[in-house]
Amino acid sequence: MLLRVSAAFLALLLVGCSTGGEPVRPNFLYILVDDLGYGDLDLGLEELDVFRNPHVKTPRLARLAEQSLVMTDHYASAPVCSPSRAGLLTGRIPLRANVHLWINDKRDNDTHFLSGKEVTIPELLREAGYATAVIGKWHLNGADWEVKENWTGWTGSFPKQQGFDYAIVTKENPHETRQLNQNTQDNPGDYFDGDGNPLGVVEGWSSQILTDWAIEWLRDKRDPARPFFLYMPYDAVHEKIENPEEYTAMYDTGDPNHDLFYGNVTHLDAAIGRLLDSVNEMGLDGNTVVFFSSDNGAEVLNSYFGSPRSYGTSWPYHGQKKQLLEGSVRIPGMIRWTGKIRPRISAEPNSTLDVLPTVLDLAGVPLPEGRVIDGVSLAGFLLNEEPVRRREPLYWQFDRIENWVTVGEEYQRRYDGSQRIDEPTPAAAVRSGPYVLRGYRSGEPYTVPDRFELYNIVEDRLERNELSASQPDVLAELTEFLRAKHAEVNQDRLRTIAGIESRTDLRR
Repeated sequence: MLLRVSAAFLALLLVGCSTGGEPVRPNFLYILVDDLGYGDLDLGLEELDVFRNPHVKTPRLARLAEQSLVMTDHYASAPVCSPSRAGLLTGRIPLRANVHLWINDKRDNDTHFLSGKEVTIPELLREAGYATAVIGKWHLNGADWEVKENWTGWTGSFPKQQGFDYAIVTKENPHETRQLNQNTQDNPGDYFDGDGNPLGVVEGWSSQILTDWAIEWLRDKRDPARPFFLYMPYDAVHEKIENPEEYTAMYDTGDPNHDLFYGNVTHLDAAIGRLLDSVNEMGLDGNTVVFFSSDNGAEVLNSYFGSPRSYGTSWPYHGQKKQLLEGSVRIPGMIRWTGKIRPRISAEPNSTLDVLPTVLDLAGVPLPEGRVIDGVSLAGFLLNEEPVRRREPLYWQFDRIENWVTVGEEYQRRYDGSQRIDEPTPAAAVRSGPYVLRGYRSGEPYTVPDRFELYNIVEDRLERNELSASQPDVLAELTEFLRAKHAEVNQDRLRTIAGIESRTDLRR
Protein backbone atom coordinates (compact mmCIF):
# COMPACT_ATOMS: atom_id res chain seq x y z
CA MET A 1 0.00 0.00 0.00
CA LEU A 2 2.77 2.43 0.93
CA LEU A 3 4.66 1.84 -2.31
CA ARG A 4 1.56 2.16 -4.48
CA VAL A 5 0.46 5.41 -2.87
CA SER A 6 4.00 6.79 -2.93
CA ALA A 7 4.26 6.04 -6.65
CA ALA A 8 1.01 7.89 -7.31
CA PHE A 9 2.23 10.79 -5.23
CA LEU A 10 5.57 10.87 -7.03
CA ALA A 11 3.75 11.16 -10.34
CA LEU A 12 1.79 14.07 -8.93
CA LEU A 13 4.91 15.82 -7.67
CA LEU A 14 6.66 15.55 -11.02
CA VAL A 15 4.38 18.33 -12.22
CA GLY A 16 6.50 20.69 -10.10
CA CYS A 17 10.21 19.92 -9.69
CA SER A 18 13.16 21.81 -8.36
CA THR A 19 15.70 23.27 -10.79
CA GLY A 20 17.79 20.14 -10.38
CA GLY A 21 14.97 17.95 -11.61
CA GLU A 22 14.35 16.31 -8.22
CA PRO A 23 10.76 15.96 -6.95
CA VAL A 24 9.76 18.77 -4.62
CA ARG A 25 8.99 17.25 -1.24
CA PRO A 26 6.23 18.95 0.75
CA ASN A 27 6.71 20.89 3.95
CA PHE A 28 4.58 19.97 6.97
CA LEU A 29 3.05 22.31 9.55
CA TYR A 30 1.23 20.49 12.36
CA ILE A 31 -0.89 22.80 14.54
CA LEU A 32 -1.94 21.02 17.73
CA VAL A 33 -4.10 22.87 20.24
CA ASP A 34 -4.74 21.89 23.82
CA ASP A 35 -8.08 20.80 25.33
CA LEU A 36 -10.19 22.19 22.48
CA GLY A 37 -13.43 20.22 22.47
CA TYR A 38 -15.37 18.92 19.48
CA GLY A 39 -17.99 21.63 20.00
CA ASP A 40 -15.68 24.60 20.64
CA LEU A 41 -15.48 26.04 17.11
CA ASP A 42 -17.72 27.85 14.68
CA LEU A 43 -16.41 26.86 11.25
CA GLY A 44 -19.50 28.25 9.54
CA LEU A 45 -20.01 25.19 7.36
CA GLU A 46 -23.65 25.22 6.28
CA GLU A 47 -23.40 21.61 5.09
CA LEU A 48 -22.80 20.43 8.68
CA ASP A 49 -24.75 20.47 11.90
CA VAL A 50 -21.48 20.25 13.91
CA PHE A 51 -18.62 22.74 14.38
CA ARG A 52 -21.31 25.46 14.54
CA ASN A 53 -21.01 26.77 18.09
CA PRO A 54 -23.00 30.05 18.01
CA HIS A 55 -21.39 31.39 21.19
CA VAL A 56 -17.77 31.58 20.01
CA LYS A 57 -15.96 33.43 17.20
CA THR A 58 -13.30 31.54 15.19
CA PRO A 59 -13.14 33.35 11.82
CA ARG A 60 -9.59 32.35 10.92
CA LEU A 61 -10.20 28.65 11.49
CA ALA A 62 -13.41 29.02 9.51
CA ARG A 63 -11.31 30.35 6.62
CA LEU A 64 -8.94 27.40 7.00
CA ALA A 65 -11.96 25.06 6.89
CA GLU A 66 -13.01 26.49 3.52
CA GLN A 67 -9.59 25.53 2.16
CA SER A 68 -9.26 22.13 3.83
CA LEU A 69 -10.44 18.60 4.13
CA VAL A 70 -12.60 18.91 7.27
CA MET A 71 -12.86 15.66 9.22
CA THR A 72 -15.99 15.07 11.28
CA ASP A 73 -14.75 11.68 12.54
CA HIS A 74 -11.21 12.61 13.56
CA TYR A 75 -9.85 11.08 16.78
CA ALA A 76 -6.99 11.69 19.18
CA SER A 77 -4.95 8.66 20.16
CA ALA A 78 -5.82 9.18 23.85
CA PRO A 79 -8.22 11.25 25.99
CA VAL A 80 -5.44 13.16 27.75
CA CYS A 81 -2.39 15.18 26.82
CA SER A 82 0.88 13.22 27.16
CA PRO A 83 -0.40 9.93 25.70
CA SER A 84 -2.13 11.77 22.88
CA ARG A 85 1.12 13.52 21.91
CA ALA A 86 3.05 10.26 22.10
CA GLY A 87 0.58 8.56 19.76
CA LEU A 88 0.68 11.46 17.30
CA LEU A 89 4.47 11.52 17.02
CA THR A 90 5.01 7.73 16.90
CA GLY A 91 1.94 6.38 15.08
CA ARG A 92 1.64 3.84 17.90
CA ILE A 93 -0.97 3.27 20.61
CA PRO A 94 0.71 5.28 23.40
CA LEU A 95 0.29 2.62 26.06
CA ARG A 96 2.84 0.52 24.13
CA ALA A 97 5.39 3.08 25.31
CA ASN A 98 3.94 3.19 28.86
CA VAL A 99 2.74 6.75 28.30
CA HIS A 100 -0.59 6.17 29.99
CA LEU A 101 -1.48 9.44 31.74
CA TRP A 102 -0.39 13.07 31.79
CA ILE A 103 3.21 13.51 32.91
CA ASN A 104 3.10 15.54 36.11
CA ASP A 105 5.06 18.79 35.79
CA LYS A 106 5.59 19.10 39.55
CA ARG A 107 6.92 15.58 40.08
CA ASP A 108 10.07 14.95 38.08
CA ASN A 109 10.71 11.25 37.74
CA ASP A 110 12.45 8.76 35.50
CA THR A 111 9.65 6.22 35.04
CA HIS A 112 7.03 7.87 32.83
CA PHE A 113 8.17 9.44 29.55
CA LEU A 114 8.43 8.83 25.81
CA SER A 115 11.42 6.52 25.63
CA GLY A 116 14.22 7.31 23.20
CA LYS A 117 13.73 3.81 21.81
CA GLU A 118 10.51 5.04 20.21
CA VAL A 119 10.81 6.36 16.65
CA THR A 120 9.11 9.66 15.84
CA ILE A 121 8.03 11.63 12.77
CA PRO A 122 10.81 14.24 13.15
CA GLU A 123 13.49 11.56 13.56
CA LEU A 124 12.47 9.87 10.32
CA LEU A 125 12.07 13.12 8.40
CA ARG A 126 15.37 14.51 9.68
CA GLU A 127 17.14 11.40 8.44
CA ALA A 128 15.54 12.09 5.04
CA GLY A 129 16.91 15.64 4.93
CA TYR A 130 14.10 17.65 6.53
CA ALA A 131 14.61 20.61 8.86
CA THR A 132 12.62 19.91 12.02
CA ALA A 133 11.36 22.23 14.75
CA VAL A 134 9.01 22.14 17.73
CA ILE A 135 7.73 25.34 19.35
CA GLY A 136 5.30 25.00 22.25
CA LYS A 137 4.21 22.38 24.76
CA TRP A 138 6.36 19.21 24.89
CA HIS A 139 4.96 17.18 27.86
CA LEU A 140 6.69 13.91 26.93
CA ASN A 141 9.57 13.60 29.38
CA GLY A 142 9.86 12.89 33.08
CA ALA A 143 13.48 13.75 33.86
CA ASP A 144 14.25 16.95 35.77
CA TRP A 145 14.40 19.91 33.36
CA GLU A 146 16.53 21.89 35.80
CA VAL A 147 19.44 19.45 35.30
CA LYS A 148 20.86 20.41 31.93
CA GLU A 149 22.63 17.07 31.48
CA ASN A 150 19.24 15.35 31.31
CA TRP A 151 18.59 16.99 27.95
CA THR A 152 21.10 14.58 26.41
CA GLY A 153 20.69 11.88 29.05
CA TRP A 154 19.73 8.22 29.15
CA THR A 155 15.96 8.61 28.81
CA GLY A 156 16.17 9.93 25.25
CA SER A 157 12.94 11.79 25.90
CA PHE A 158 13.87 15.42 25.17
CA PRO A 159 13.05 17.22 21.91
CA LYS A 160 16.47 17.02 20.24
CA GLN A 161 16.72 13.35 21.19
CA GLN A 162 13.34 12.80 19.53
CA GLY A 163 14.42 14.30 16.21
CA PHE A 164 13.92 18.06 16.50
CA ASP A 165 16.85 20.17 15.31
CA TYR A 166 15.31 23.30 16.79
CA ALA A 167 13.15 23.60 19.89
CA ILE A 168 11.61 26.18 22.18
CA VAL A 169 9.44 24.27 24.62
CA THR A 170 7.77 24.13 27.99
CA LYS A 171 7.67 20.91 29.92
CA GLU A 172 3.90 21.08 30.29
CA ASN A 173 2.07 24.41 30.14
CA PRO A 174 3.80 27.79 30.35
CA HIS A 175 4.27 28.99 33.88
CA GLU A 176 4.88 32.29 35.56
CA THR A 177 7.98 31.02 37.34
CA ARG A 178 10.40 28.14 36.92
CA GLN A 179 9.31 26.92 40.34
CA LEU A 180 6.26 25.48 38.52
CA ASN A 181 3.79 26.89 41.01
CA GLN A 182 1.53 29.06 38.88
CA ASN A 183 0.24 27.98 35.51
CA THR A 184 -0.62 30.93 33.28
CA GLN A 185 -0.48 32.04 29.66
CA ASP A 186 0.36 35.64 30.67
CA ASN A 187 4.11 36.50 30.76
CA PRO A 188 5.15 32.84 30.83
CA GLY A 189 8.55 31.98 32.28
CA ASP A 190 9.22 28.30 31.73
CA TYR A 191 10.42 28.14 28.13
CA PHE A 192 13.69 26.35 27.37
CA ASP A 193 15.65 26.09 24.18
CA GLY A 194 16.49 22.68 22.74
CA ASP A 195 19.75 22.49 24.69
CA GLY A 196 18.06 23.00 28.05
CA ASN A 197 18.82 26.69 28.53
CA PRO A 198 15.99 28.58 30.33
CA LEU A 199 14.74 31.62 28.46
CA GLY A 200 13.34 33.45 31.48
CA VAL A 201 10.08 35.35 31.63
CA VAL A 202 8.77 36.31 28.18
CA GLU A 203 6.40 39.26 28.06
CA GLY A 204 3.07 38.73 26.33
CA TRP A 205 0.61 35.88 25.96
CA SER A 206 1.69 32.41 25.03
CA SER A 207 -0.29 32.04 21.78
CA GLN A 208 1.24 35.27 20.48
CA ILE A 209 4.72 34.35 21.71
CA LEU A 210 4.70 30.90 20.10
CA THR A 211 3.47 32.35 16.82
CA ASP A 212 6.23 34.99 16.86
CA TRP A 213 8.88 32.32 17.39
CA ALA A 214 7.44 30.13 14.64
CA ILE A 215 7.43 32.98 12.13
CA GLU A 216 10.99 33.86 13.11
CA TRP A 217 12.12 30.26 12.56
CA LEU A 218 10.39 30.01 9.19
CA ARG A 219 11.73 33.35 8.00
CA ASP A 220 15.24 33.55 9.49
CA LYS A 221 16.44 30.37 11.18
CA ARG A 222 15.62 27.35 9.02
CA ASP A 223 17.65 26.21 6.04
CA PRO A 224 15.48 27.29 3.06
CA ALA A 225 17.11 24.63 0.88
CA ARG A 226 15.54 21.87 2.98
CA PRO A 227 11.86 20.95 3.34
CA PHE A 228 10.59 21.36 6.88
CA PHE A 229 8.45 19.76 9.55
CA LEU A 230 7.23 22.36 12.04
CA TYR A 231 5.28 21.01 15.02
CA MET A 232 3.28 23.76 16.78
CA PRO A 233 1.74 22.41 20.02
CA TYR A 234 -0.02 25.52 21.37
CA ASP A 235 -0.91 25.38 25.07
CA ALA A 236 -4.24 27.23 24.62
CA VAL A 237 -7.01 26.59 25.55
CA HIS A 238 -5.61 24.72 28.56
CA GLU A 239 -5.94 26.32 31.97
CA LYS A 240 -4.77 28.72 33.38
CA ILE A 241 -6.37 30.88 30.71
CA GLU A 242 -5.28 34.49 30.22
CA ASN A 243 -6.01 36.84 27.29
CA PRO A 244 -5.33 40.32 26.02
CA GLU A 245 -8.34 42.32 27.20
CA GLU A 246 -9.58 42.96 23.67
CA TYR A 247 -10.41 39.24 23.26
CA THR A 248 -12.12 38.80 26.60
CA ALA A 249 -14.13 41.99 25.93
CA MET A 250 -15.62 40.39 22.81
CA TYR A 251 -17.90 38.31 25.08
CA ASP A 252 -20.48 39.13 27.72
CA THR A 253 -21.91 35.88 29.07
CA GLY A 254 -22.49 37.22 32.56
CA ASP A 255 -19.69 35.00 33.88
CA PRO A 256 -16.13 36.45 33.69
CA ASN A 257 -14.60 32.96 33.62
CA HIS A 258 -16.82 31.99 30.71
CA ASP A 259 -15.82 35.17 28.87
CA LEU A 260 -12.16 34.30 29.46
CA PHE A 261 -12.60 30.87 27.88
CA TYR A 262 -14.35 32.12 24.76
CA GLY A 263 -11.84 34.95 24.47
CA ASN A 264 -9.02 32.41 24.72
CA VAL A 265 -10.44 30.40 21.81
CA THR A 266 -10.69 33.56 19.70
CA HIS A 267 -7.20 34.71 20.71
CA LEU A 268 -5.82 31.31 19.66
CA ASP A 269 -7.79 31.54 16.41
CA ALA A 270 -6.17 34.92 15.64
CA ALA A 271 -2.67 33.60 16.41
CA ILE A 272 -3.13 30.62 14.09
CA GLY A 273 -4.45 32.95 11.40
CA ARG A 274 -1.34 35.12 11.69
CA LEU A 275 0.90 32.06 11.37
CA LEU A 276 -0.94 30.90 8.24
CA ASP A 277 -0.77 34.41 6.78
CA SER A 278 3.00 34.34 7.22
CA VAL A 279 3.27 30.95 5.52
CA ASN A 280 1.41 32.45 2.57
CA GLU A 281 3.47 35.66 2.53
CA MET A 282 6.70 33.64 2.44
CA GLY A 283 5.45 31.80 -0.63
CA LEU A 284 5.27 28.48 1.23
CA ASP A 285 1.53 27.87 1.03
CA GLY A 286 1.46 25.87 -2.20
CA ASN A 287 3.89 23.25 -0.96
CA THR A 288 3.02 23.07 2.74
CA VAL A 289 0.64 20.47 4.17
CA VAL A 290 -1.15 22.04 7.14
CA PHE A 291 -2.70 19.83 9.82
CA PHE A 292 -4.96 21.14 12.56
CA SER A 293 -6.26 19.14 15.54
CA SER A 294 -6.63 19.06 19.32
CA ASP A 295 -4.88 16.74 21.73
CA ASN A 296 -8.11 15.53 23.37
CA GLY A 297 -11.63 16.58 24.28
CA ALA A 298 -12.50 19.62 26.36
CA GLU A 299 -11.32 19.84 29.96
CA VAL A 300 -13.97 19.18 32.60
CA LEU A 301 -15.19 22.33 34.36
CA ASN A 302 -14.03 22.41 38.00
CA SER A 303 -12.47 18.96 37.77
CA TYR A 304 -9.49 20.26 39.75
CA PHE A 305 -8.65 23.44 41.63
CA GLY A 306 -7.23 25.19 38.57
CA SER A 307 -10.05 24.61 36.08
CA PRO A 308 -12.80 27.16 36.83
CA ARG A 309 -12.55 28.56 33.28
CA SER A 310 -12.88 25.22 31.45
CA TYR A 311 -16.09 26.00 29.59
CA GLY A 312 -15.33 23.77 26.61
CA THR A 313 -17.82 21.26 25.25
CA SER A 314 -17.78 18.06 23.23
CA TRP A 315 -21.36 18.51 22.01
CA PRO A 316 -23.03 16.56 20.43
CA TYR A 317 -21.14 13.65 22.03
CA HIS A 318 -20.79 12.31 25.55
CA GLY A 319 -17.52 12.71 27.40
CA GLN A 320 -14.68 15.16 27.87
CA LYS A 321 -11.01 14.97 28.80
CA LYS A 322 -9.79 12.18 31.12
CA GLN A 323 -12.53 9.76 30.11
CA LEU A 324 -12.83 7.25 27.29
CA LEU A 325 -16.10 8.31 25.72
CA GLU A 326 -16.74 9.61 22.21
CA GLY A 327 -16.37 13.29 23.05
CA SER A 328 -13.20 12.56 25.02
CA VAL A 329 -11.25 11.49 21.91
CA ARG A 330 -13.28 12.83 18.96
CA ILE A 331 -11.75 16.19 18.09
CA PRO A 332 -11.85 18.84 15.35
CA GLY A 333 -9.51 18.00 12.47
CA MET A 334 -8.49 19.65 9.20
CA ILE A 335 -5.84 19.07 6.51
CA ARG A 336 -4.96 21.64 3.86
CA TRP A 337 -2.63 21.31 0.89
CA THR A 338 -3.49 24.03 -1.56
CA GLY A 339 -3.95 22.70 -5.08
CA LYS A 340 -3.35 19.07 -4.05
CA ILE A 341 -6.05 18.11 -1.52
CA ARG A 342 -9.57 19.00 -2.63
CA PRO A 343 -11.41 20.98 0.07
CA ARG A 344 -14.32 18.86 1.27
CA ILE A 345 -16.02 17.35 4.30
CA SER A 346 -15.27 13.76 5.25
CA ALA A 347 -16.86 11.37 7.74
CA GLU A 348 -14.08 8.79 7.22
CA PRO A 349 -12.96 7.62 10.69
CA ASN A 350 -9.29 8.40 11.23
CA SER A 351 -6.87 9.00 14.06
CA THR A 352 -3.79 11.01 14.94
CA LEU A 353 -2.08 7.59 14.83
CA ASP A 354 -2.43 7.93 11.05
CA VAL A 355 -0.30 11.09 10.93
CA LEU A 356 3.10 9.36 10.94
CA PRO A 357 2.38 6.94 8.07
CA THR A 358 0.59 9.69 6.13
CA VAL A 359 3.40 12.21 6.47
CA LEU A 360 6.04 9.63 5.58
CA ASP A 361 4.02 8.55 2.55
CA LEU A 362 3.63 12.13 1.32
CA ALA A 363 7.37 12.73 1.84
CA GLY A 364 8.38 9.50 0.09
CA VAL A 365 9.98 8.11 3.27
CA PRO A 366 9.53 4.41 4.17
CA LEU A 367 7.98 3.29 7.43
CA PRO A 368 10.43 2.28 10.17
CA GLU A 369 11.16 -1.43 10.23
CA GLY A 370 10.87 -3.82 13.13
CA ARG A 371 8.03 -2.14 15.01
CA VAL A 372 4.23 -2.10 15.01
CA ILE A 373 2.71 1.04 13.50
CA ASP A 374 -0.95 1.25 14.48
CA GLY A 375 -1.93 4.01 12.07
CA VAL A 376 -2.31 3.79 8.28
CA SER A 377 -1.47 6.19 5.48
CA LEU A 378 -4.28 8.45 4.33
CA ALA A 379 -2.29 9.74 1.34
CA GLY A 380 -4.36 8.00 -1.32
CA PHE A 381 -7.54 9.18 0.34
CA LEU A 382 -6.31 12.77 0.63
CA LEU A 383 -4.88 13.11 -2.86
CA ASN A 384 -6.98 10.77 -4.98
CA GLU A 385 -10.06 10.19 -2.78
CA GLU A 386 -9.34 6.46 -2.65
CA PRO A 387 -10.88 4.32 0.11
CA VAL A 388 -8.86 4.09 3.31
CA ARG A 389 -7.62 0.52 3.71
CA ARG A 390 -7.41 0.05 7.45
CA ARG A 391 -6.08 -3.29 8.68
CA GLU A 392 -8.04 -3.27 11.92
CA PRO A 393 -10.43 -1.08 13.92
CA LEU A 394 -9.32 2.00 15.83
CA TYR A 395 -8.46 1.16 19.45
CA TRP A 396 -8.02 3.10 22.70
CA GLN A 397 -7.13 2.12 26.24
CA PHE A 398 -7.25 4.41 29.28
CA ASP A 399 -7.29 2.89 32.73
CA ARG A 400 -8.10 5.93 34.87
CA ILE A 401 -11.85 5.74 35.44
CA GLU A 402 -13.65 9.00 36.29
CA ASN A 403 -17.11 10.46 35.76
CA TRP A 404 -18.89 13.71 36.54
CA VAL A 405 -22.32 15.31 36.31
CA THR A 406 -23.50 16.86 33.04
CA VAL A 407 -25.05 20.32 32.88
CA GLY A 408 -26.56 22.47 30.13
CA GLU A 409 -27.97 21.80 26.69
CA GLU A 410 -26.43 21.59 23.21
CA TYR A 411 -23.37 23.88 22.92
CA GLN A 412 -23.77 24.84 26.58
CA ARG A 413 -23.63 21.18 27.55
CA ARG A 414 -20.52 20.16 29.49
CA TYR A 415 -19.28 17.92 32.26
CA ASP A 416 -18.96 19.60 35.66
CA GLY A 417 -16.36 18.24 38.05
CA SER A 418 -17.98 19.85 41.07
CA GLN A 419 -19.75 16.55 41.61
CA ARG A 420 -18.63 13.05 40.71
CA ILE A 421 -21.14 10.34 40.00
CA ASP A 422 -20.76 6.69 40.89
CA GLU A 423 -20.73 5.29 37.37
CA PRO A 424 -17.84 3.59 35.60
CA THR A 425 -16.29 4.92 32.44
CA PRO A 426 -14.77 2.61 29.83
CA ALA A 427 -11.20 1.35 30.11
CA ALA A 428 -10.99 0.40 26.41
CA ALA A 429 -12.86 1.27 23.24
CA VAL A 430 -13.05 0.29 19.57
CA ARG A 431 -14.41 2.14 16.51
CA SER A 432 -15.23 -0.02 13.49
CA GLY A 433 -17.34 1.47 10.71
CA PRO A 434 -20.42 3.01 12.37
CA TYR A 435 -19.96 0.98 15.57
CA VAL A 436 -18.31 1.87 18.85
CA LEU A 437 -17.63 -0.84 21.42
CA ARG A 438 -16.86 0.18 24.98
CA GLY A 439 -15.18 -2.19 27.42
CA TYR A 440 -15.59 -1.81 31.19
CA ARG A 441 -13.31 -3.53 33.70
CA SER A 442 -14.18 -4.65 37.21
CA GLY A 443 -10.61 -5.60 38.12
CA GLU A 444 -7.43 -3.65 38.71
CA PRO A 445 -5.97 -1.24 36.12
CA TYR A 446 -4.76 -2.94 32.94
CA THR A 447 -6.94 -6.00 33.48
CA VAL A 448 -9.03 -6.97 30.48
CA PRO A 449 -12.57 -5.53 30.35
CA ASP A 450 -15.33 -7.95 31.29
CA ARG A 451 -18.44 -5.95 30.37
CA PHE A 452 -19.23 -4.42 26.99
CA GLU A 453 -21.62 -1.95 25.37
CA LEU A 454 -22.18 -1.51 21.62
CA TYR A 455 -23.54 1.58 19.85
CA ASN A 456 -24.01 2.82 16.31
CA ILE A 457 -22.37 6.21 16.76
CA VAL A 458 -23.40 7.42 13.30
CA GLU A 459 -27.14 6.96 13.87
CA ASP A 460 -27.12 7.41 17.66
CA ARG A 461 -24.79 10.22 18.69
CA LEU A 462 -25.98 10.34 22.29
CA GLU A 463 -25.82 6.55 22.66
CA ARG A 464 -29.40 5.96 23.74
CA ASN A 465 -29.78 2.60 22.01
CA GLU A 466 -27.43 -0.14 23.24
CA LEU A 467 -27.11 -2.85 20.54
CA SER A 468 -25.59 -5.91 22.21
CA ALA A 469 -28.83 -7.90 22.04
CA SER A 470 -29.77 -6.84 18.49
CA GLN A 471 -26.28 -7.08 16.96
CA PRO A 472 -24.72 -10.18 18.57
CA ASP A 473 -22.40 -10.91 15.64
CA VAL A 474 -20.93 -7.40 15.67
CA LEU A 475 -20.60 -7.59 19.45
CA ALA A 476 -18.75 -10.92 19.27
CA GLU A 477 -16.37 -9.78 16.52
CA LEU A 478 -15.40 -6.51 18.18
CA THR A 479 -15.18 -8.04 21.65
CA GLU A 480 -12.74 -10.65 20.37
CA PHE A 481 -10.65 -7.94 18.72
CA LEU A 482 -10.65 -5.74 21.85
CA ARG A 483 -9.47 -8.57 24.07
CA ALA A 484 -6.68 -9.56 21.69
CA LYS A 485 -5.51 -5.97 21.20
CA HIS A 486 -5.65 -5.34 24.94
CA ALA A 487 -3.31 -8.29 25.55
CA GLU A 488 -0.93 -7.25 22.77
CA VAL A 489 -0.65 -3.63 23.87
CA ASN A 490 -0.14 -4.55 27.52
CA GLN A 491 2.67 -6.94 26.60
CA ASP A 492 4.44 -4.04 24.90
CA ARG A 493 3.76 -1.84 27.94
CA LEU A 494 5.41 -4.37 30.26
CA ARG A 495 8.41 -4.69 27.94
CA THR A 496 8.81 -0.91 27.95
CA ILE A 497 8.61 -0.78 31.75
CA ALA A 498 11.23 -3.53 32.05
CA GLY A 499 13.62 -1.55 29.86
CA ILE A 500 13.08 1.61 31.90
CA GLU A 501 13.42 -0.13 35.25
CA SER A 502 16.71 -1.70 34.15
CA ARG A 503 17.89 1.84 33.35
CA THR A 504 19.07 0.68 29.97
CA ASP A 505 20.43 3.58 27.92
CA LEU A 506 17.38 4.55 25.84
CA ARG A 507 19.11 7.00 23.52
CA ARG A 508 18.93 5.98 19.88
